[in-house]
Amino acid sequence: MDLITEYFKDLDFDIRKRNIGTFMDQKVTPDVVCGISECILEYLIDHEEPFTINDIRYFEYSNKLVREVFNKPDVQKAENEYDKFFSQPIKMLSYSGILNEDLTSRPYKFSVANEAILEFIAMRERNAVVFLQFYLSKLIEDSGIKLLFDNFFISQNQQGYEKLKAGFIKFIINNTPKNDPVDISRIFTKIINPLAYQEKKFGTRRGRISQTVISLDELYYNRPNWRDINKDKSLTREEAKDLFDDLVENKNYFKYQVSKAKNFVRKLHLVSEVHRFEQYPGLQAHHIFMESEFPQIADSPENIILLTPNQHFYRAHPNNKTTIIDECYQIICLISKLDSIEINCRSGKNDYSLEEFINVLNVGFETDYFNLGMDYEEVKHQIINYNYNKV
Repeated sequence: MDLITEYFKDLDFDIRKRNIGTFMDQKVTPDVVCGISECILEYLIDHEEPFTINDIRYFEYSNKLVREVFNKPDVQKAENEYDKFFSQPIKMLSYSGILNEDLTSRPYKFSVANEAILEFIAMRERNAVVFLQFYLSKLIEDSGIKLLFDNFFISQNQQGYEKLKAGFIKFIINNTPKNDPVDISRIFTKIINPLAYQEKKFGTRRGRISQTVISLDELYYNRPNWRDINKDKSLTREEAKDLFDDLVENKNYFKYQVSKAKNFVRKLHLVSEVHRFEQYPGLQAHHIFMESEFPQIADSPENIILLTPNQHFYRAHPNNKTTIIDECYQIICLISKLDSIEINCRSGKNDYSLEEFINVLNVGFETDYFNLGMDYEEVKHQIINYNYNKV
C-alpha cells in the first residue's frame, strides 16, 4: 500500500487542465485492467518498447486471455468488439502515468513509466481495485468535484444521486471533448461504484441509485458469482459444490483465477511460510482448505500457503495422498498463514486481507465462529480454541 500511496502523492490528474476524455471509460474494470496489465508485461518479456495498442491486442497471450478467461470470441474474429477492450484500459494507464504515451505519430506508441505499479496491478484483481480507488479518489479531488461525491455519500438518496450525476455530466461536457450524456453516464458508473464499494455505500445500478451497498463483484467485467455461495450458510458442503458447478459456466476463468492466486503467493514468499525464519525454499502452493472441497475459496490467496515439497506431500497430504488433508498440519498452516498476513500488513504492504482470511476460516470450517471484529491475536487464539472444542 505504501507503494501506491507514494506514487499518487505528487501527481496531478486535474481533468480541467488536460482537456482529454481518456481518464476513465466503460471497459476500465479491475479484472480487465489487471488482465491487460498482465498482457503488457508478458509482451515485453520478448519484445522491446515502445509498443502499440494493436501490438498488445493481437499478441497471442492476449488472444488466449480474452478467449479463455473472458469467454469471448477470437480477437481476429471480433475486431470491433475488442478495440475498446484493449484501448480503454491502456489509455487510462497512460492518463494515470503508469505508461508513457507518444502522440507524435500514428499509431500512438506506449512504454512503461512505472513497472512496479504495473506489476502490482497485474498481480491480483484486488490490487487493481485498490489502484483504481486511489486513482479515482485523486482524480475527483484534483478536478475539484470531490464535494459532489462526498455530498452523495452523505445523503444517499435518489435526489442526491441525480444531483451528483447531473453535475458530473455537466462537468465532463464543459472540460473534455466528450459531449454525449449517455456515454458519460457509462463512465460515471465506473467511477462512482469503486468509490461506493470503498466507502461501503450505495452506488448506481441501471441508471438509478442502488438499493443496497455496492459489492465487489459488481465492479468486474466478469462477475465471479461463485463467491456468492459463501453467503448462504444453510448449504451443506455437497450442496455448495453442486451450486458452484451450476454457477461457474466459464471454468477457464475459474482456473485462471486459481492459478493467478497461486502465482501471487509465490511472488510474495520465496521460502516456506511454515519455516519462514529458515531458508527452506517454498516450491509448492498448497490450498489449506482443498480446492476440490471448497472451490468457492480456491482463488483466495489467504487460503494458499507456500510449502516445501516434503511439507506438501508428506505433512499436508499424508503419504502423498493429495485427496486427504492432515487436520493437525492444517492448523499449523492456518496459523503460519495468519503470521504471514500480519507481517505483511504491519510492514505497510497490505497484500492480504484479514477480513478475507476470516471468511476462509468460516467457509473451510463450515461455521460462523469467526467474526470480522477479531484482531490477529484473537483469530489465532480462536483457531486453536475452535479445534480444541471440536475434539
